[in-house]
Amino acid sequence: MGMGGMGWGGGGGGGWGGRAELRELAKGQTFDLPIARRAIAAFRPYRWRALATAGMIFVSSALGTLPPLLTGVYIVQHGILARHLHVVFLYTAVLVAVALASGLIGVLQNWYSNMIGQAVMADFRQRLFEHIHGQPLRYFTDNQSGQLVSRVTNDVNAIQTVVTSTLVSVVSNVLVLVTTAGIMFALNWKLTVVALLVVPAFVAPTQRVGRLRQNLQRQIQMALARMTAQLTETFGVSGALLVKAFAREKFEFGRFRENNQEVRRLNVQSSLIGRWLFMWLGLFGSLGPAILYAVGGYLYIHHAISIGIILAFVGYLGRLYSPISQIAQLHVNVLTSLALFRRIFEILDRTPEIQDGTEVVDAASVRGHVALEDVSFRYAPDLPLALNRVTLEMEPGRLVALVGPSGAGKTTLMSMISRYHDPSEGRVLLDGRDIRRLRLESLRGVIGLVPQEPFLFHDTLLTNLLYARPEASRAEVEAACRAAQIHDVIEAMPQGYDTVVGERGYRLSGGEKQRVAIARVLLRAPRIVLLDEATSSLDTLSERRIQAALEHLLEGRTALVIAHRLSTVLAADRIAVVDHGAIVGVGRHQDLLAAGGLYARIYREQFETPLAAAAPAD
Repeated sequence: MGMGGMGWGGGGGGGWGGRAELRELAKGQTFDLPIARRAIAAFRPYRWRALATAGMIFVSSALGTLPPLLTGVYIVQHGILARHLHVVFLYTAVLVAVALASGLIGVLQNWYSNMIGQAVMADFRQRLFEHIHGQPLRYFTDNQSGQLVSRVTNDVNAIQTVVTSTLVSVVSNVLVLVTTAGIMFALNWKLTVVALLVVPAFVAPTQRVGRLRQNLQRQIQMALARMTAQLTETFGVSGALLVKAFAREKFEFGRFRENNQEVRRLNVQSSLIGRWLFMWLGLFGSLGPAILYAVGGYLYIHHAISIGIILAFVGYLGRLYSPISQIAQLHVNVLTSLALFRRIFEILDRTPEIQDGTEVVDAASVRGHVALEDVSFRYAPDLPLALNRVTLEMEPGRLVALVGPSGAGKTTLMSMISRYHDPSEGRVLLDGRDIRRLRLESLRGVIGLVPQEPFLFHDTLLTNLLYARPEASRAEVEAACRAAQIHDVIEAMPQGYDTVVGERGYRLSGGEKQRVAIARVLLRAPRIVLLDEATSSLDTLSERRIQAALEHLLEGRTALVIAHRLSTVLAADRIAVVDHGAIVGVGRHQDLLAAGGLYARIYREQFETPLAAAAPAD
């Protein structure tokens, strides 16, 4: 199916995904039995509700066979034509009662089926959310957040039709078809054969239409994912600031217009692609009664059938052709939905690189002895080593500082301790135990991280602080904030601890966010502290306040600090110099300075060159 003249990225060879990628992903989409089985298996926890729904469908289908029979045979044949008014009134009342009962059962059935469908969709959303968060940090750096949001929202929402109605329609239409065909054969097999002659015309065209709509649905979901990614990035404070700073509003408007128009075009194309099929089905839906009247009229004239049977058959044609038409459309819907289920299962089938251990860390007994033994690591097989045979020991209660140029591997080394990545070779030990054997939750429960750029949720200060320890009391929160030199600042705010900080804490200054992050870690009271020092870009007053807060944070704890300014770690117990993924020197400040080399050069650049700039952050 052609994609028209509109691309994703405008001119050139760049762009945002392109038609070729969409066509490639849409190739070869056929009915996938394993995917279908897995989709149906999602209903297993709700099988009793499903059985109740099936029972209601059966009763509703049985009741649905009565109106044509009551109308044609009893009301018209035995009532009106026989001039028996009491028969007309009686069966008219029965007809109303059947309609009322069918309506009530239909409402209940619809409630049950939607309840099951929404439960299944909620299960998929929950599984996706948990599985994505089970992926290593590298997964989030390799994927746009908007793309992941789209998988959890757009993709799951798009399967609503198949989840809430398709499976119910399969059961309903099969039962209606069987009961209707059965009663028609019982009334007159000749007319039934005539009615069934046009059935092949309903089924034949559906295969190609189903495949085309399935391909288009996959493309629609990809287009929605790209649109969601742009919205997520540009609606965030940092993204909006970047757009405004470079006056790129018109460029982003153009990007969104292209994405928006592509979604519109694909949806229109998807809605129209089955119209010819349904026009064809409608044509044969009208042709059937015409043939039936002709054959039935011939039989009536020759006294082979009553007029009531003809009227009943005309009524049954709708119940015969409608299920066939619905089943033809169900075939289209099922094929379309498989592309969506496949996208969902692509994520659920991804095995996390970081596998949880089985041993639980007793926080009270942790000494805080950390050791890296011959640790090597690379981010991808085709990339050079980010860490090369690193060996480093952190003694309990001591401060170890990492220094070195940007890109040397300091942040990567620190991430090994919390198992954001696992070594390609070597091992990391906590109190002599390989951390890969430990439960991630308990391992990270004894580690506190203060990143260079702290993240705060768009919520109150109190909620952000309690994220570290939800059960903490207000007094404990305030004590942590006093130790972090931020309590007085919070109290001076109009809403105090109930102040909403804005997205990513944007309403706070850089120094205030850092002290909130330190208070959050203090509230957690970890045995080990990892600090990606963030004073390099702050003014002198803010730096002093943060240094005072850090004294409380680091006191008595094992600490690993990435130092961008050597002045902050001159008194460290040990300083490890990192360069090109390897440790090229370890010792105290005076020893490293006397030994010369990289550390001495960095020191001279920061302290002896008047205009030297501080080393940039990793």
